[in-house]
Amino acid sequence: MKKTVLLTRPLAMNAEDQVRFREAGYGRFYEIPLCEIKQLPIPESIKNKINAAEWLFFTSQAPVKSVLGVVEKGHRPLIAVIGKKTGAMVQACGFEVAFVSPQETKEQLVSAWQERFPSGTSIFYSKSQLADDYIEEHLGIQNEVTGSVLYQNVFPDESKAELAKLLNLDELSAVYFASPSAWHRFLSVYEKTAKKTLMFYAIGKTTEKAINECGYEARLLRRQDGKNAGDPEQTC
Repeated sequence: MKKTVLLTRPLAMNAEDQVRFREAGYGRFYEIPLCEIKQLPIPESIKNKINAAEWLFFTSQAPVKSVLGVVEKGHRPLIAVIGKKTGAMVQACGFEVAFVSPQETKEQLVSAWQERFPSGTSIFYSKSQLADDYIEEHLGIQNEVTGSVLYQNVFPDESKAELAKLLNLDELSAVYFASPSAWHRFLSVYEKTAKKTLMFYAIGKTTEKAINECGYEARLLRRQDGKNAGDPEQTC
C-alpha cells in the first residue's frame, strides 16, 4: 500500500511539497486547505495611516495587493518584508523592497531592521486576526507603529467536513503542517475521531513546538533551500 500524506496549505502552494514527499517515498497525496484568506475592507482612517507611514511591514503575502492598492500616487514608502515570495509580490505591484528579513520570523525581522535603520520613524503593519502584537510592542517604543487587522485567516467549513471524512477512512500515513494555526485546526477535528496513529511533519520550529505542546511528536522539516524556516503568516 502506498504511503499517503495530507497537505494542509492552500492548493496553489502544494507543488514543491508534493515533490518533497514524493522523493521521501509518499505515493499518494490528499490536499485539504486548513486556512482561507478573506480580505477586509480598508477604512478611510486606515488608508490615511498607510499613506502617512514612512515604512510598510509585510509578514505575509496576503495583504500586499490590498495595502499597496491604496497607496497614493507619488507616495513611495519604504517596505520591509518576511520572505522572498512576499518581496516578489511587492515588486510585482510596482514597489521596491528596502529590507528583507534574514530569517523568516518576526523576531529576526525586528532585530535585524533595528540594527540597520534609525529609530523615530513611522511604520504601518497589516496582519490577520491570528497575529500577535510582537512588532508593535518591540518597535513601538522608539517608533510610531500602527498595526491593523486587514485580513482574516479562517478554517473553511467545507474543509472541516472533508477532513473528518478523510480521517475516518483510515487511509492516511502522515500530515504536513506549515503553521501552528493549521495544526490546531487539524487537532480540533482529529480529536473527535479514533485518532489513528499518524506521522506529523512540521515546517518551522514554532509549528513543531505547537504540536509537541499538545502531547504529539513532530518531525521537523527544512525548507527546500536548506534553511530553517520560521512560521510567517502566509504559510497557513
